Amino acid sequence: MHPMRPEDLTGVLDIQTLCYDAAKLESRRSFFAKLEASPATCFMSRIAEAPAGYLVAVPAEADSPPPLHGEEYLVPLAADALYLHDLAVHPDARGAGVAGRLIEAYFHAARRLGFRHACLTAVNGADRFWERYGFREAAITCADMATYGAAAVYMHMRLEG
Repeated sequence: MHPMRPEDLTGVLDIQTLCYDAAKLESRRSFFAKLEASPATCFMSRIAEAPAGYLVAVPAEADSPPPLHGEEYLVPLAADALYLHDLAVHPDARGAGVAGRLIEAYFHAARRLGFRHACLTAVNGADRFWERYGFREAAITCADMATYGAAAVYMHMRLEG
């Protein structure tokens, strides 16, 4: 695993296509904007040099998720959370521990950078998966939540020092 680089975006887009329905597929520009905004919190995993999975996270304000498909991203001045925007694992790499290592890197980065909150928007029924890592559903009022689809669930956890 390594910090994501712009040249990794082709692998990111390939994995994304295998993992999500067309409504959730983001553009190269959308991923690049997040990578450019926070290169220290985006990660790529490889197995035998092949893209195996990725995690994209950006500093944000707790309870204010960035929109899906946003092609620009400016880190808010009052960012107090590390928002886990996307995690996907290539179907051929599932069961190899890729997701766990990416999530571990996410939490390490969040704590190292001093964020007080971790948050994400669970799609495709992934909220049960995220509960295993300590995230809990949180009711928020945010127009950008609609971009994730009607069944999306905003999840949050407070990080301990």
